[in-house]
Amino acid sequence: MQAVSDNIIKFQKPKPPKQPRQVPPWLKRLLLVLAIMAAFAATYIYFALTGTPAQAAGFQRCGAVKRDCVVDGDTLYVGADKVRVADVDTPEVSQPQCADEKALGDKATARFVELVNSGPFEMRTWQGRDEDQYGRKLRVLIRHGRSLGDVLVEEGLARTWSGRRESWC
Repeated sequence: MQAVSDNIIKFQKPKPPKQPRQVPPWLKRLLLVLAIMAAFAATYIYFALTGTPAQAAGFQRCGAVKRDCVVDGDTLYVGADKVRVADVDTPEVSQPQCADEKALGDKATARFVELVNSGPFEMRTWQGRDEDQYGRKLRVLIRHGRSLGDVLVEEGLARTWSGRRESWC
């Protein structure tokens, strides 16, 4: 009711209550897809910033990007950390002293890529030393209680680390 001048009361039909706005189904689907994409992006960014666990990464030979990749038979990047496999020495591939060293180094590198991609492994600090003089993390890679370096040694692709480099030529 509404009072009008001269004491006349005027009756108005009440307005129906406003209905809540309905979200179109296509907009609901779009929002769901965007939420899923945001979740994947957040996961990717998290692992990119924190470094993926060694077992979660697919290691390949290093290229321009130095992240989760294998440099040679005894060096790799885990996340952005450069890691030297501390218990072995493998032939050089970047500056070999002879053709035989280069060929064996390529085989060791290819086999090392296979080994690190064959399942989860843990990295243990080498005899209380965290890094070498080049800033690489010194680690022994272990899977099922066995050093991956020992596998390379048994296959003739590496030597047990003696404390100094020896010629492969």
